[in-house]
Parts: sequence; structure tokens; C-alpha cells
Amino acid sequence: VSSPRFQSTWVVHPKSKNAQMPDKTARHTSGPYRHSSILHSKDGVDATRFQHNDTNDAKLSLPLNKGYKRNKRVHLPKQSEFVALDCEMVGIGEKGRISSAAWIVLIDWFGNVLLDEYISQDDEVTDFRTEISGITEQDLQTATMTLTECREKVLNILQGRVLVGHSLKSDFNALGIARQHPWWLIRDTARYTPFLQDRPGNGSLMPRKLRDLAKERLHRNIQVPGRPHSPYEDALASLDLYKSVRPKWEAVMSFKIKKTRRIQREQQTRQ
Repeated sequence: VSSPRFQSTWVVHPKSKNAQMPDKTARHTSGPYRHSSILHSKDGVDATRFQHNDTNDAKLSLPLNKGYKRNKRVHLPKQSEFVALDCEMVGIGEKGRISSAAWIVLIDWFGNVLLDEYISQDDEVTDFRTEISGITEQDLQTATMTLTECREKVLNILQGRVLVGHSLKSDFNALGIARQHPWWLIRDTARYTPFLQDRPGNGSLMPRKLRDLAKERLHRNIQVPGRPHSPYEDALASLDLYKSVRPKWEAVMSFKIKKTRRIQREQQTRQ
């Protein structure tokens, strides 16, 4: 797929049903604030680690038997059960300090686009953050999807699926879906322990930038200084980071799920 403004070679995953990119994905490769993204890593890594979230991340009870078999082999959710998400924000309020979701992308395991929409804004945008978000005033003038409609679509797509992303808390808050997706179906690359770094001064751990993780572990340059971010590119990078450590990450989740079930059974016994 090529653009008069940007020439790019695309890698299409061999298992993808789509030989051509969806038309909407062209926005990631053309225009004054767009740049190329890789459809899928060439090696198609299938190995993986596991990030776990605190059980407080979602006030939802874990079903006692939700497809996680009790055996020595680690349960790997099906590829069809995965989606990755990323949002770009604009600023509203005084000096644009409040972040508002204005562009959302959801992709499946193979990088196919499930949702790619600009979100119309109810409040006045005081900072489009174009140099980072790639969003212009004209983009939002033609946006037809409201935040409420977007929220409904996202929750419908996420139902029963494993969500991958980076710093998903920010996306959840901006979309208004915080605590609405079960913790055991979340893989946040900003919270997976092996992806963290030491916090200077006190020895605790802190998240690393997605750009640095992609460079170090995927040998991929994203969020290049001087170019705006691409939500498609960021979602794909998070997904490929997860794939690179999949079995180990799922082993951690399996342990955490079993521990949660045991606690639930003990609580039921006391009642």
C-alpha cells in the first residue's frame, strides 16, 4: 500500500484473511500527520509472558470454571479471543490539561482493524495535541461517532475477550469504561513485571514507555520524535510485546486465577 506522501512496504500476516488493508487504515499512512505501521511482525512470535493486574482493578467475581483447566499445561486463550486497543487524546478544559479520547483503534490478533474511528467531542477542544496525537481540527469536525456510541461498541467487542494494550487505565478512564472489563481478561504491557524498570531513589518498579519496550524487545521504532503517534501502531506493538512472552505471562495469570478461586471458595465455605 503506498501513498503519494509516504512510501511504505507492508507485511501482511500469512494467516490474515485480508490481503488488502481496510480503507480506513490508510489514514495511518498518508496525510500530513500520518505515518506507516507494520501489519504484523515477520517472525509472528508466539511466545509470551504474562502481566497480571490486582484483583481490585475490576470489582467482578471470577467464574469458578471459566475455561481454565486444572492441569500442568498452561492454558493459552485462543487467538480469536484477543483484541488490542489504543486511543489518542486531545486536551479539553483550561490549557487543554484534561485528556479526552478522540481517536480509537481496536485490532485483532493478526492486526486486522476492528474499529478505527474519530470521536466527536462534547466539550471545546483547547489543545488538539496534533504533534503527538496526529489529530487535527478538521478530523474532529467530520467525526460522527459520539463517546457514548464508541463506549457501547468497545464494550460489545471486548465482551469475553482478552484485551491487550499499554497503560490501559488512561484509555479506560477516557472512554468511561473503568472497572467494566474483568481483570483476568486484561494484559497491560505497562504493568507486566518483567517489562518494568527500577524507580530512581527507592528501588520500586515503574512502567517503561511503549516506545522503549518496542525498540528493545521488538527491534521496532515507534513514536519517533518529530512524528505523531499512530494508535494502530501502538496497539500492534503492545500486542506483539504480549506475544513475545505469552506462555510465561499466561502462567502467571493461571496462578493468579487459581489463587482467586481458592479465596472465593474459602469465603463461600465461611458463609
